[in-house]
Amino acid sequence: MVDHPENDLSSDADQPNRFRPEPKTFDDLANTPDPLIQAQLNQRSTRQAIAFAIAIPILTGIVAFALAALSRSIGGPLCDAGTAYWICSREAEIWWPATTSIIPMIGVFGTAIILYRKYLNYTRWRPWMGTLWFLVPFAMLWMVTVFQMSIVGH
Repeated sequence: MVDHPENDLSSDADQPNRFRPEPKTFDDLANTPDPLIQAQLNQRSTRQAIAFAIAIPILTGIVAFALAALSRSIGGPLCDAGTAYWICSREAEIWWPATTSIIPMIGVFGTAIILYRKYLNYTRWRPWMGTLWFLVPFAMLWMVTVFQMSIVGH
């Protein structure tokens, strides 16, 4: 009967977890979590990590587009000249890259904190490591690309 995770002796699906210390007393043994609840926590952790990895780039794009539309609605000398710019002033060329880079940075640091907390709580943490390895290059690419605008200008 494999309905309950403690009865499944052949699967190593949760070997990425940090192993709990061996119980030394009966109270320690009684305080260990139910394997079914632990398996559900592990599955939820994986879904959360995947959702986080998808949400941060999408949220970054949405905020970047909204702030670019705001800059265009405010206007400036670059848009008044008749060219098709979204970032219309030198000030916007400075604040737009800085503000749009906040979300990728929060994503990277947030993922690192969540990863560490999952590791300490004996929950599946490796999907969060994958999310971190995805978001760090994304944040670096975003910031290197958009900060060129504040340096170079038009």
